[in-house]
Amino acid sequence: MADLVFHAGDPFPAVLKIVGRGPTLSRPLDPEEAEAAMAAILDGRVDELQLGAFLLTLRTRGETAAEIAGFTRAARTRLPDLAWLAVDLDWPSYADAHKQLPWFLLAARLVALAGARVLLHGVAGEGPAGTREGLAALGVPIAASPAEAARALDRQRLAYLPLEVLAPRLAELMDLKPRLGVRTAVNSFVRALDPARARARIVGVFHPPYLALHAEAEQILAGGACALFKGGGGEAQRNPEKPCRVLRVERGEVREETWPALLAEERHPWRQEPLDVRRLAALWTGELQEPGPRAAVVGTAAIALHLSGRARTPAEAQSLAEDLWRERPRLARAA
Repeated sequence: MADLVFHAGDPFPAVLKIVGRGPTLSRPLDPEEAEAAMAAILDGRVDELQLGAFLLTLRTRGETAAEIAGFTRAARTRLPDLAWLAVDLDWPSYADAHKQLPWFLLAARLVALAGARVLLHGVAGEGPAGTREGLAALGVPIAASPAEAARALDRQRLAYLPLEVLAPRLAELMDLKPRLGVRTAVNSFVRALDPARARARIVGVFHPPYLALHAEAEQILAGGACALFKGGGGEAQRNPEKPCRVLRVERGEVREETWPALLAEERHPWRQEPLDVRRLAALWTGELQEPGPRAAVVGTAAIALHLSGRARTPAEAQSLAEDLWRERPRLARAA
């Protein structure tokens, strides 16, 4: 008997038969089936029982790159057209719990000072050290609309759009974690949304095995340049105490880069830092002098600068990031 195939408009139990018929009869969805399945979910054609069964089945066996690509396509077609924002660098932030401060926000600021238009987007997360708390401490407003984001990009080349503004239904799906008890495939593919179709994207993942998975999905999606690496808590935040393995996907090809460690490991116990977002502003102004956070900021910015074409090599990018850090007071005044 031929494999079941799920098409747009089919009753959703057909997709559950494909993914949930046990170890010998089930199989992953191809990109077109995954797109149709996620379209049904986003359009409200799937009830809660079916949705929970689907998400937990994928969680148990792990989603494939083809499925991530298909889910992403379905989500992208339901986003507002934001290409007019003319974004240079897309920076997703979807960690739902922060065990470190979001130092990458200062890296995004450095890249903006270099002239790039940077769009951050994501969810609120839990605890006192989330991305939105960090933005508030830095005086960066959370845009309530694409028009507000455009004004922020024009004014300071840095803006943040909440997922609930971009895609309310996706935000609802992200909020299922407390009810299901685990993250789902939604946590994976929201990182690939790229709502403004930016020229480049920097993406942090939770675990090293996800690097190849997301790189393959990016190949299927065939978008712009993308840098993927294991970041702190799943954010695009470099650990300066270890070499950073970066998978760069561009024009359908994957190239691996290894960025060197910037500090001796365990010499600076910054990962056990106080989760006080005021420290972000203090580091930026120079009131706080700590080598770990500073190296994380500069090292993360270097990856983004190289990705966005503002430096030809990793060494040049690191040098440029160091220069931007030293010159940030003057550059910020001139902006």
